[in-house]
Amino acid sequence: MGLAGGDDDGAEMHSGVIHTVVRWRFLLWLGVMAGLMTLLVLLSVYIKDNPLPSQDQTVLDWITGWDFPGLTGFLEAVSWLTNNYPALVLGILGIGFLWLLGMNREALAFAVIGVVMGLIAFLSDFTLGEIIGRSRPLGESDGPSFPSGHVFGSTVFFGFWGFMAAYYGLKKKLLVPLLLLITVFILTVGVARVHLQAHWPTDVAAGLLLGAMGLLILIPLFLYLRQATWFSPWKLREDLTVLGCEKCRTEKSIASVVVLDPERGTATKVYNPPPVIRLLYWLAFQAKFPYTDNRVALEAAAHRRKIASLLTIHRFGRDLVAPVTAISCMHGSCSFVTEFVPGDKVENDDEARSFLTQVADIFAEAGLSVWQINPRNPHAQSNLIRTPQGEFKIIDLESAVVTLIPARGQWRSSLKRGSIPVFDDIDFPRARDYIASNETALERSLGPQGLIDLRESVEHAERAIRAWKDAEPHLWGRLVSRVYRLLDVKTNVQHIMGAMQGADAAADAFLNRGMARWEVEGRLTSSEVARLQTYLSSGEVRNALHHMGVHMVLSVVIAIPIPGLRSASRFTWTLAFWVKTWIRRPRRRAAEGAPKPTNIHSPLVMLLALVPILGAVAYLASRPLRQSILIRLIMDETAWRLPFKLYPRLHLARWLARAPQLLEIPAPVKQAAAASQSVDAPEE
Repeated sequence: MGLAGGDDDGAEMHSGVIHTVVRWRFLLWLGVMAGLMTLLVLLSVYIKDNPLPSQDQTVLDWITGWDFPGLTGFLEAVSWLTNNYPALVLGILGIGFLWLLGMNREALAFAVIGVVMGLIAFLSDFTLGEIIGRSRPLGESDGPSFPSGHVFGSTVFFGFWGFMAAYYGLKKKLLVPLLLLITVFILTVGVARVHLQAHWPTDVAAGLLLGAMGLLILIPLFLYLRQATWFSPWKLREDLTVLGCEKCRTEKSIASVVVLDPERGTATKVYNPPPVIRLLYWLAFQAKFPYTDNRVALEAAAHRRKIASLLTIHRFGRDLVAPVTAISCMHGSCSFVTEFVPGDKVENDDEARSFLTQVADIFAEAGLSVWQINPRNPHAQSNLIRTPQGEFKIIDLESAVVTLIPARGQWRSSLKRGSIPVFDDIDFPRARDYIASNETALERSLGPQGLIDLRESVEHAERAIRAWKDAEPHLWGRLVSRVYRLLDVKTNVQHIMGAMQGADAAADAFLNRGMARWEVEGRLTSSEVARLQTYLSSGEVRNALHHMGVHMVLSVVIAIPIPGLRSASRFTWTLAFWVKTWIRRPRRRAAEGAPKPTNIHSPLVMLLALVPILGAVAYLASRPLRQSILIRLIMDETAWRLPFKLYPRLHLARWLARAPQLLEIPAPVKQAAAASQSVDAPEE
């Protein structure tokens, strides 16, 4: 009871302090409002009695006498910007901006304030303006001159945005320049109206006084509407009724509301991101924001937390991640329940940044995304809490905003997988490599069961993330992956070089298929096939067939969609060996009695290599393969690969596959010549 009584006394004292502060604030507001109103009344009476004071004319002449290049055009633009229609557009944009940020109540309050501001401007024109009845400097009949509506509207509109920036805690290094810019702009509007002779200087002063009074009315109105429960949107009230409890404390982030229940030891997070967050996610992945109603995505988040928890035990010797206790989805909405961690909010100081750097390093090394705990994230410290024991603990690892920057060391794998843009991804090959390379240390710090849990968590996370991500179109990621694979020069070169190892086999298979078909069709006998195979096995012919096989491989394995790339690769291959042969020719001597060796990489072959499709068999123009039967056999086999079976349907075989009696089987090349030419083969 004593403790309870003490609490009551403390509560009463605290309540008394609040009432005292409120009373003094009200008295200060009342004094400032009375002072502004007194000045406005005195100025109005003065102008009513003396419509054209000499001071007004002096200041007007001075300002209109300014003659700087471009000044008049600039001031006309400023004046136009504060006209009725541009001001209306700016107001609508302001309401839309607040709505996109999820500040629904603030957007509605801003709309109400805009209506009130319009009413004040209307009343000032048709009451104070008509009472004073002052004409404009140029004698135009565009409404009364006193007070300046442009200055009044600018003061209220831009002054209110300055208040919003200060109220919602914009950083000082940004807030001070913003307030200075707003002040300069409002004063520039007044100067513009005088320079264009649309108002007298005292009209501008009256507009400033009236605008300041308007701010003193609208800011308290905004604060009241922001806190009024009857003013809250129906959806928000429904959510608070479902989630709220008498002893709970509610925290709000950019994309979620977290209900903290110290008694039950839970922190229940419900995602309701603003339209701008939903739009950014849709632009990145062409899908709904996942954490609102996608249970699989939340399960992936739970597994990711488990991995992070085990990594902090390994790195720091204790669990520094709040675990997930439950995931509940019903009525089209999901809640993500984690353990409640008591403690204090963390400032963005050197100690917090040092801790975040250590955590980000180990997470990146193990393949986890690090945006939520990246020290370069200006709000990363808000995902930490300082426990009563003085240590940091991570309470939030789920992202709200899409990022384009993977974690350090994960660029290559992210591009290859198409995981850009990035949103709570895990580089699973990197995670497995990390576990394998640190298995001994992990088993020592986590224990055998902890190591098993880590491996199982990685497997569970991979299944959940793949089920989640594969269900999304992910067009940009697929495009990034495709472009990376096409431009991955190292991998493509390795693939091409590996494929060229089978160049001889490709050429042999190609010719053997043709000879087997001709034998079945009766165009070649078994003995003729044997004689032809003997010819093809001679050294000089084998060399030419090898290069033809390389051309075939290059025509197939190069997948980069650049016009002419395959043709250029075939030409470059032949040109390189032509140059190589001519460089070595003076140092080569043919065996005694053997014919002079020939260069099969001739300019004719190079020229034919540039021809699409037919360039794959350009080496038919080389001397060893320049035989009628080989040319017809290869062209016939190539023609059978035309689409839609055009070759047999058009009966083109009668032109290529002639009667066998008209074909002469060449004799095998002498082995001396073959030996002299075979020096090319090992170097290819």
